[in-house]
Amino acid sequence: MKLTSLVKLLNGEMAPADYGRELESELAIHVGALAKKGSSTPVAVTEDSSLEFGQPQLATLCRLYAAGALSAAQLAYTADVIQLSENVHIVGESVAEDLAGCTDPEINGPLSPAEALAMAGR
Repeated sequence: MKLTSLVKLLNGEMAPADYGRELESELAIHVGALAKKGSSTPVAVTEDSSLEFGQPQLATLCRLYAAGALSAAQLAYTADVIQLSENVHIVGESVAEDLAGCTDPEINGPLSPAEALAMAGR
């Protein structure tokens, strides 16, 4: 994933459908690896930008997910990219904790739209 694409999505400069199409091939590899016990799951990020990720950005992602514009897999992968990127600065412990709750539905349980909206409203 290009970090610039995420920035554009968060700023409303890229439609969620276009963002999803950009993620398609790498997300398929990631999801396939998740299905295999004991395998590592690749997360690819092109750090062609920087991002300060705080409550407003988390709220945007959560609202897109709750509206059905992002799938659970797209949200989880995006959250992984944010957490692993050296060019993303996560602002606030509560944002970091909520973001972690958006990853790995197999571990954290599925994130409901209501939970996502609750995160967006904090």
